[in-house]
Amino acid sequence: MAKVTVIIVNYNSGAFLKQCLVSLWQSTIPLEIVVIDNGSSDGSADFVSKASKESDCQLIRNSTNLGFAVAVNQGVKSTTAEDVLLINPDCIVQPHSVAGLKLAMQREDCGAVGGLVFGFDGREQAGCRRRDPTFSRSVVKLLGKLGVRFGLMGVDLTTEALPESPIRVDAVSGAFMMIRRESFDAIGGMDEGYFLHFEDLDLCRRLRNAGMSILFIPTVSVLHCQGVSSRKRPFRVEWHKHIGMCRYRLKFSQAPRISHWLFRLFVGVHLIWRVCCLVLKDKWKIRRPASGRGASSLTATNAGTLVLGGRNDVAEYLVPRLLGLARSVLVLSRAPESTISCRSAAVLHPEYLDKVPDDDLPLLEDVICTMPIWHLSRYEEVLRRCGVRRLVAFSSTSITTKTDSMDQREQDAARRLQEGERWLKSFCRSNDVACLIVRPTIIYGGHYNRSLRLVQKMIRMLGVFPFVISEMGTRQPIHADDLAQIAVGWINSKATGVEVVSVAGRDVLSNRLLMELLFRSVGRKLCMLPVRARYVQILLRCGSWVFGGLLPSPAAIDRLAIDLGQSNDEAIEKYNFSARSFTP
Repeated sequence: MAKVTVIIVNYNSGAFLKQCLVSLWQSTIPLEIVVIDNGSSDGSADFVSKASKESDCQLIRNSTNLGFAVAVNQGVKSTTAEDVLLINPDCIVQPHSVAGLKLAMQREDCGAVGGLVFGFDGREQAGCRRRDPTFSRSVVKLLGKLGVRFGLMGVDLTTEALPESPIRVDAVSGAFMMIRRESFDAIGGMDEGYFLHFEDLDLCRRLRNAGMSILFIPTVSVLHCQGVSSRKRPFRVEWHKHIGMCRYRLKFSQAPRISHWLFRLFVGVHLIWRVCCLVLKDKWKIRRPASGRGASSLTATNAGTLVLGGRNDVAEYLVPRLLGLARSVLVLSRAPESTISCRSAAVLHPEYLDKVPDDDLPLLEDVICTMPIWHLSRYEEVLRRCGVRRLVAFSSTSITTKTDSMDQREQDAARRLQEGERWLKSFCRSNDVACLIVRPTIIYGGHYNRSLRLVQKMIRMLGVFPFVISEMGTRQPIHADDLAQIAVGWINSKATGVEVVSVAGRDVLSNRLLMELLFRSVGRKLCMLPVRARYVQILLRCGSWVFGGLLPSPAAIDRLAIDLGQSNDEAIEKYNFSARSFTP
């Protein structure tokens, strides 16, 4: 006999509904699943009708969209289990998630429980733990980060530290909420006066008024894409959200009538503002994955690889190489997924690994850090929690070439590289983690390159280079894909210990030949203005007062006369490294 009834209200959820059901079927306790389809037109419910023949899954079809509350009441009436789990079709759970909520429901005064809800971008969603939406708290929510900066108390509790154990809250998210059937029936079920939004807040409020508590469980998590069913109807969603806000206020507030009219005015103004945002900024094109691949990577049973940093040239080539080896790949980046070119992997905000419960941590065996090495120490606790065994990090040959620079910015860069390498070596030796530190020369290739690509852009626009470069000094630019190759090869070799290796491109090029190749790459002949390097240095010094660190350092001009090539003999011998010829 099923221990928990699962209610899923579906409306044009597409492939997300199937992913949700697949994750629920892996639950560690028996479930009775009911899908209420509110007149979907995308065929998403057809999968349920086929699956119901082989699993304990019931489908209730409504000819039209009756709203969330009506559908939930329909589903509860058709089932018998003592506990009811409300879950959105765009959620994916871990096998032990439902059992974790049911365990928390054993408290006598408990009316409903909710877990830690993450978006597919890895951030905690605001609705999973919150206070009652009073007028003042609603204003603070409208102010956003400005209200948080001034320490004002808003509706959402996500700005507060995550508790270590279950705590009482005013409300949890209806996207992932468990309620005892007896309690649900005692308060008359969901208020069918709400069509969409605020029905979960209403339910929690009536449970508390009946003397029951609402618990937030930080040790149980779920992934929720949010807004899948409503993304094609943004204006209608905003309308129902604001109407629900007014209904909630009128139902529970004891304030004078004039206060209700002021609140309605506030809600009306906010609705107009939201509609303007949707129209003028096209804000409804929310940056989220087009499918549930991120959640699939997080719930994979095989050990995967964590890539720290996604908006750089090395990551652009590294992720496809890892995916080609059938590895589960997780990219940790603060940048939105839509700005990262490696779209085929799960891209999460670092907040996810900081907050996710230990039982829900993804299985990560290897870490490749493509961000500046001095940032790696920020993720010390994450690396420990995930039990990483092998780690690759990219430093730079600047750690030696810029140490004695006359420019303070370059000295600081060399110092940060040294501190980053020192910390990493200490961490790996203390935690028995195998580590490879790669020191490349100039990196090119990919969409994020700022050095050679900037020169190419200037040549394309002006047709000339601003000063004469002598024949002295050599460089060995290395392609970003070659760095990805050595990182993947080292991880697959199952190496041990802590190693440091310098790598460079195959071709040793004079600065003048390098410039000639860059001109040729944009279809122009080499042309340099007859300006001496020392005058350029004077201009850079003057420009640094205005533009800060945006311009190259004057010391970089002096280094043009120095040979900065590196031997690849060690990398070839140890890692079978093979660099390509320079092709800008």
